[in-house]
Amino acid sequence: MHYALENNRIDLYLQPIVSLPARKVVHYEAYSRVRDDQGEVIFPSQYIKLAEDSGLVSTLDNLLLFSCIQVIRRLGTRKPNMRFFCNISSVSLNDKDFFPQFVDFMLNNQELADRLVFEFTQQDVLSQPNEIWGKLASLGKKGFCFSMDNVHVLKHDISELAARYFRYVKISSDLLLGGDLDIDRNDIKEAYARFDIELIAEKIGADNKLVEILDCSIERGQGYLFGEPVLSSDITSNL
Repeated sequence: MHYALENNRIDLYLQPIVSLPARKVVHYEAYSRVRDDQGEVIFPSQYIKLAEDSGLVSTLDNLLLFSCIQVIRRLGTRKPNMRFFCNISSVSLNDKDFFPQFVDFMLNNQELADRLVFEFTQQDVLSQPNEIWGKLASLGKKGFCFSMDNVHVLKHDISELAARYFRYVKISSDLLLGGDLDIDRNDIKEAYARFDIELIAEKIGADNKLVEILDCSIERGQGYLFGEPVLSSDITSNL
């Protein structure tokens, strides 16, 4: 991990978020990918534990964020409604060096508010202390917005999410189409829309799942059916 950082072997990958049913790219989610000394890609499942043990997670989050910002600045005024979803880990939220600097930097770069969406897992949304949300609210008040992913249960207060400046929620196709729901799946989109939160169906890998998701009137999708994460330079040159 240290070798990869020292030798610039951390790459930005982007995966499309598309409109449904047209499948037109509307946003991108950003990911970090690490290359070994042979140039082979190492996936997060293989390195994240090493990064945690080495205290490098915040460094990786920082690199991901600034790589995203570089793409946004190169994009300029083109594609004005396109946003880039950037994950912030619980480790970084509780990093006493990274987190205050992150908030200060964003407050000093408010022009990025229309482009960046900071994404947190449902577990972090439910477990982080009020102190963290108070600092994140300072970003929300300046126009930044948030997304929640890795949703495992739909028993959350949508109005509270909206009050915390969440404007997107990602729900996996398996959860949406599964039978263990407290709400009719055809009403889910409208339940979030009442609070100006856009629902994104994620992890869509097959057309048969897409057909069922379209029956729920969901208008945004993400998954390998629409494109896997691709090296950012392969995408941004065509934007």
